[in-house]
This record gives sequence, structure tokens and C-alpha cells, in this order.
Amino acid sequence: MHRFIQIWFFVLLLASSVANVHALPASDGVRNVVLINSYHQGLAWTDSLTAEIIKTFKTHPEYNLFIEYLNSKQFCKSNFDVEKEYFQKKYSGITLDGLLVTDNDALDFVIQYEKTLFPDIPVVFAGISNPEDYPLEGSRYYGLKESGSNENVAGFIRNLLPDSKRLLIITDLTTTGLIYRKEFARQAHEYKDFTILFPEVIDLDSIYRMVSSEKDYDAIYYIGISQDRNGRLVDPMPLVKQICLRAKVPVFTNDPVYNGVGVVGGLFQSGKKHGSKTADLLINLLNAKSRDSINHVYTAERGTFFDIKMLDKFNISAKLLPLNALIINQKTLFDKEHFGVLLLALIVLILIVFILLVVNRRRKKSQKRSQSQLVKIETQKRELEEAHEQLNKVISELENTNDRLKDTNASLFEAKKKAEESDNLKSAFLANVSHEIRTPLNSIVGFSSLLIEPDLSEETKKMYTEMIESNTESLLVLIDEIIDLSKIEAQQLTLKKQDFSIDVLMEELFQIFSHGLKNPAIALKTNRISPDQELFVFF
Repeated sequence: MHRFIQIWFFVLLLASSVANVHALPASDGVRNVVLINSYHQGLAWTDSLTAEIIKTFKTHPEYNLFIEYLNSKQFCKSNFDVEKEYFQKKYSGITLDGLLVTDNDALDFVIQYEKTLFPDIPVVFAGISNPEDYPLEGSRYYGLKESGSNENVAGFIRNLLPDSKRLLIITDLTTTGLIYRKEFARQAHEYKDFTILFPEVIDLDSIYRMVSSEKDYDAIYYIGISQDRNGRLVDPMPLVKQICLRAKVPVFTNDPVYNGVGVVGGLFQSGKKHGSKTADLLINLLNAKSRDSINHVYTAERGTFFDIKMLDKFNISAKLLPLNALIINQKTLFDKEHFGVLLLALIVLILIVFILLVVNRRRKKSQKRSQSQLVKIETQKRELEEAHEQLNKVISELENTNDRLKDTNASLFEAKKKAEESDNLKSAFLANVSHEIRTPLNSIVGFSSLLIEPDLSEETKKMYTEMIESNTESLLVLIDEIIDLSKIEAQQLTLKKQDFSIDVLMEELFQIFSHGLKNPAIALKTNRISPDQELFVFF
């Protein structure tokens, strides 16, 4: 029969390998990690721990995660021969870099075959309540001690029930169950007049008779039963409900999943925290250059949970509860003992609401009148603001017009000033032009009158004729300059470059100014630079 179970177990493992393998053999830079659970899927502890490990490794794509289940609670612990053969075939082509194991059976399996199946790779464990029983110092085994659920259960019960002397621990005869029995027996010796008892036969009828006793036990602590003595699987939830219904004393457990079915409370260890911490610990081990500073055993934090209704049922004071305990069914205002006070408070509240409604109605009427007056005031204020705004616009426009008038007056004043200056300049210009025109004309008229003299020599006549021609040319030049000035003002003057003799120009000017000179005290003289060479200006 046992061999038949092993064969079927091996078939189940092979069938589940497709679902549990999360990756192919690692490529360069990718590491392979295997999670080996002692128990099966569907257990709250195993499922929460596994889910948290998967969540952690999803944030590390450089790892491939494989998940396996030994199902030791359903099939009992074997000699691991079938499991060994399964692992050898399944992982023959895969190089493993690290292991995660949960609970004692998985740890025992890895230790038993560490040389043949898992050589020289770090192993991280979770859910182990007795790591001191394993030779961990100097090894490649690290992990978390499960201290919250079962460590000091006796002290936990004695603190809540100071007069208790007998505690019934309900657990099976699996590997973990036997370890728990050993730990509880040790705890019992630490307290005077305190006894811890266990069911010797794992039979549901026998357990129901034991828990129904009113005198044999002061409290019951349910740890867990997976199979009865006939190998039949046990559904824990109906079992715990029946225990709570039949028990006459407080019932405690190590799992909050039973909260609300009649359990008073208990100590528990969070599977999520175990999963997160063990996954992080393995990643640190695989990435650490040295593992000397990493402890082999870490103690996980424990928690407590309670049902207030069950505490009241067994007269357990809430003052005795540990801090930060998880509590359900806390008292509310709608409990029966508070119903009268709540009803009175409700009546008072209704009266207050009625009074407030009346006051509020009157306040709304007054507010409505005030709002109407306020609207009128706001309208008048808005009209005044609009009128003020229009007045400001008119004033602004007047100021702008005044500024424009000032600018216009200033421009007119400047124009008038320029016109006067232009008129004065024109008057002076005309006076100068008249004088300049008179000079060559006088010369022309004078020399013309001298030409009619009878006794003039030919040379003198020639000289007078040249003077007339010269002054005529000067007059023409002066007229041309007047025309050029007009062209300059009209911006139409075109310059013409022409070579000329400075000596000739000075001689002509000398003759012009000598003829018109009327002051005998003034003498005009010219002096050439060189008598042989004529001075020219070339363009």
C-alpha cells in the first residue's frame, strides 16, 4: 500500500511539473532557483508564503523560479526515494543556483540529498521552529525560525488564563507535529503546576470526546491535523468549528484563518513575511561577495489575533491582550447593551435636529432678505463702478487729447521757428546774391563804358574785353550756383568733377575785387607760388 502511494505521488509530481516550472534552463546571466514546499497547495500558510516568494522574484527578471510540493501532509513523510528520482529526472539538464525550502520535511529532504541533487548551492529555509536541531554553523543553510506560532504558547495561555493548569494541544503525528510536541513538552517544564497533553490517537471521534470534557482541560490549542489514523485527509475548517462547538473551555489556534468560528485567538506567524524575507535573503546570498556577515538563523516576528465576543464569553479581560493584536468583532454602538443608550441619544438627536431645522428655516428667511438687499447694493455698486470707469475713460481721453495738443503746439512752434529762420536765411541769401550779382555787373558795365573811350590802345581794349568776359563768366557761375542751391534744396544736384588752375582763379578774383575796391587805404596784392609753373587742382 505504501509503495502504491509513492508511485501515485511520483505521477502527480510529474503531472504538476508543467504548471510549476516557471522557466527553461538559464541562459547566460540568469539564475535558477527552486522552491520546495513540504506541504500541498490549498494550505493558507503554504499558499501565502509561496505567493509572496513569486511576487518578490517577479521584480528580479534575472532569476528563474521553479516550485515543487512534497505533499507530506497528504501522503505522510516517506523515505524520499520517489522524490529523489523525480528531481533527478526533472532537473537533469538545469543548473541550480539556490534553494528555498519551507517546513521541516523539505529541509530534511534537501539535507539528505544535498550532495547528489543540490551540491554547493545556498539553501534558505522558512517555517522551521527547531533550527537549533540542525548543524547550521559553517554550512550553506540560512533561514527564518518560526517562533511566533508555537514558541512560548504556555506563557501565552497562562498570561490570558492565570489559573489554568492543563492545556490540550491538538496536533497530528507528522514530522512538524512531532517537533511541536517536543517543544510544548519543554515549555511545560518551565511553569509550575502546568501540564500539556496531546491526543495519542488521531481519530476525530476521540478528539471530539476529549474536547467535550469540562474538567480535564482549562484551555485547548489547535495546531493542525492533516490525516486521521486511517490515512484519510482531514478538512481543518469543519474540524475547528466542531471543536469550538463542543469545547467548554477557550479554544486557541495558530492561524487567523479560523478567526470568527468560535476561536478565542492565538499566536501566528505571517506566511507573507516569511516568503518576502526568505526570498530577499537568498538573493542577498547569491549576490554577496562574502557570506561571513550573514547570520544562519533569523527570528521572525510573531503576531496575535483575538475575537472580542469569545473573550467576553470566557471572561478574559482585554487588558491582558498584547499590543498591536489583530482583533475582530469589536464592540459597537449597535450592541444590545448599548441599545437603550443609543435609542435615548437618537431621540435627543432628533429633537436637536428639529430645533436646528426651525432655527435654520428662520435663518434662511432672514438670509434671503439679506441676500435681496445685498443684490440691490451690489447692483448699485456695480452701476457706480461702471460710471466711475466711464468717467475715468473720459478723463483719460481728455488727458490724451491735451497731450496731443501740447505736442501739436510744440510742433507748430518748432515749425514757426524754422520758418522764421528760413525766412531770415532767405533774406540774407537774397542780400548776398544781390551783392554778388552787382559786383560782376558793375564790372561789366564799367569796362563796357571804358571801351567807348577814343584813346584806348588795343592792348587796353583787349584787357577790358577779357575783364568783361571774366565777369560775365562769374555772373554765369553765380547764376549757376543759385540754380545749384535750388537743386540742393530739391535734392537734385549732380556733382561734376573738373580740373582748374588756382592761379587763374586768384587772378580773376583779384581783378573783380580790385575793380570794386573803393577804400584807398586798402591795397590788394597777389603773389604766385612760382612764376614759371601754374598751380592746378586735378580731380
